[in-house]
Amino acid sequence: MRALGGLGDIAFILPAAVALTIALILLGARREAGAFVSALVACAVLMTAEKLAFAVCGRAAVIPGIDSPSGHAALGSAFYGCCAALLAAGRPPVQRMALYALAVLLALAVAYGRVAAQAHTVAEVIVGLLTGAVATALFVVLRGPPRRLTAPPVALTTLTPLILALLALDLALLSDRWTAESYIAQIALALGRNLHLCR
Repeated sequence: MRALGGLGDIAFILPAAVALTIALILLGARREAGAFVSALVACAVLMTAEKLAFAVCGRAAVIPGIDSPSGHAALGSAFYGCCAALLAAGRPPVQRMALYALAVLLALAVAYGRVAAQAHTVAEVIVGLLTGAVATALFVVLRGPPRRLTAPPVALTTLTPLILALLALDLALLSDRWTAESYIAQIALALGRNLHLCR
């Protein structure tokens, strides 16, 4: 279950996002690269704001049952949603639907992994999934008219094994080790005290 949740871990998403951004730039898809980075940054900012809001007065102070929305679910749904939108552009309807379905399954797998590991409640992963969906929608808007991207076979042959090996090692060794939860909680409680937001 940890592996499923790890598919949305920043330790996995960040290098994958960097690799994809570089690939898009090299392919001349600067607009798509900018939209992709903007969407992921927006997802991270929105999720941090949500975590602060829910933690500002302590546990379950905003909505009962939600202590901290799932950042894994948010990043996972945003990343896989953007990837599906990129790959689906210019393809036949059946292929597009298959890519969108795969993105949904991956996002749900991340959410299930976090709940199964008892890291989050169902409500918390739902908030995360919705946040990622908003980020994906932002990507679709910013990217403009979709266009099919193609990569030279030589580039795919050279880069694919290296990228897959890097991501596999990253997921195995670093998953669940990069977290800002404790810092966000401390900042939230300090804001609540200093701004007199909590009774």
